[in-house]
Amino acid sequence: MKSVEYPVHEYRTMIRERHLDSFGHVNNAQYLVLFEEARWEMITSRGYGLSAVKKHEVGTVVLECTVRFKRELGLREEVVIRTKVEEIAKKTLILKHWIVKEGGAIAAEASFTLGCFDLKHRKLIPLSAEWLQAVSGRPPL
Repeated sequence: MKSVEYPVHEYRTMIRERHLDSFGHVNNAQYLVLFEEARWEMITSRGYGLSAVKKHEVGTVVLECTVRFKRELGLREEVVIRTKVEEIAKKTLILKHWIVKEGGAIAAEASFTLGCFDLKHRKLIPLSAEWLQAVSGRPPL
């Protein structure tokens, strides 16, 4: 099978007070919030935001995620979240995220298995062309 390279989306953000725990660093659950913000920004910037989800009644469902925490993030730290499709199957794909600190060090990396979800019938469906283009950043092959 031919290997396809997908574009990397970058989402810049700042670590806010709401992200911190009692230890003064980003709480583990907040990383999932940051990754979700990055995904919404990515698909919205590619023309498949909430209005398209409602119109097509097709959205994203997270089926599995793995996060590896590598370096601490602190208050008011500016970061870039890079997102890229790694693998595509019939009804799912694997999306990778990296939170990158100033200077280039990786603070966290994550792998998400996402499904294309029919909101009306409440089930996974084959990846729609519009949804796939928004998530992958490439037109269908």
